Amino acid sequence: MHSIGTRRMYRRIEADYPSCYLTSHSVRLAAVRDISLNGFRVRCLSAPPDQTILELHLWLPGQKDGMTIDQAVVRWAEQDEFGVQIVSLSNDVDCRLAEHIEQLLRQRLSGESAEDALAKASGLYQFARQ
Repeated sequence: MHSIGTRRMYRRIEADYPSCYLTSHSVRLAAVRDISLNGFRVRCLSAPPDQTILELHLWLPGQKDGMTIDQAVVRWAEQDEFGVQIVSLSNDVDCRLAEHIEQLLRQRLSGESAEDALAKASGLYQFARQ
């Protein structure tokens, strides 16, 4: 694991979500390994260099549609893993991400199952969109 020289603004939550990222030259499959409101840790076959600007697509469990992070910047990179800071995303994606993270935090505090938490998160999101 890498060393981190800065303090995190938001709590990171372990994850394993399918994703892909787009740079100006390529599209790559990946997996988001942890999430926060400010960024992600991403596992891949070959990490892009530090300071690369990319678009990231992410599929959260229990949600029909994927979400797009319009712009993120690579803040650190190792051979098969990198961290991104979110630079730009739509209001809808911002709300969906925040609701998902809040539900995961509540799940951890209450000890409820992941399936129950995801079902509730999916239902809350659908209700909010009506």
